[in-house]
Amino acid sequence: MKKVFYYITLSLLISSCIKEDDKAFRGTPVAEIDATPLNSVATGVNYPILTRIPFGGRPIVAASDSTLRRWNGTVRIRVNLVGPQVNEDQTVGYKVFGGSPVATIAYGATLTAAQAPPTGQTPSQPAATLNVLDAVAGTHYNALPGKVTIPANSSFGYIDVVIRNNGATPGQARFLGIQLDSTGTLLPNPNYNKIGITIDQR
Repeated sequence: MKKVFYYITLSLLISSCIKEDDKAFRGTPVAEIDATPLNSVATGVNYPILTRIPFGGRPIVAASDSTLRRWNGTVRIRVNLVGPQVNEDQTVGYKVFGGSPVATIAYGATLTAAQAPPTGQTPSQPAATLNVLDAVAGTHYNALPGKVTIPANSSFGYIDVVIRNNGATPGQARFLGIQLDSTGTLLPNPNYNKIGITIDQR
């Protein structure tokens, strides 16, 4: 009986000393562009170039997501906090860059009438390969402030890119790059700090 009691006591002592897995985030919090780890990188660079509107938390689906076009209005680029939420606003700095790494880019046909542009414009476009030039602030999009806020007790902030429609330029797409930098209170994750978008100008 003493042996049984001894083994039960010993097993209880040993099991109580096993360390539980700690699931708390221990690293330094960083920010990253949501669409970057979710989508394939473009040839020759380490970031994706999107031709379709990104949606938070999932990759682009070519069969159903709306094409980035000059009549889209505001397109939201989500920025994620990687780390625990805090009870105060945090900021993430970013810069806009040009110099597309690709000279041409392929666009699929416009999908459905539900995604058609305003009255008076062609509701669909055929598939095409377009020449890529840099987007110009004030012409193709509204100038961006260079800082995004992740509100208190939240994990997301948004860069709102207001696309301007100044008429068609056939055969062209315009490139706009966004890169997170160290000018905010949160540092960027260097692996997922950059995204490119191209705007169909047809």
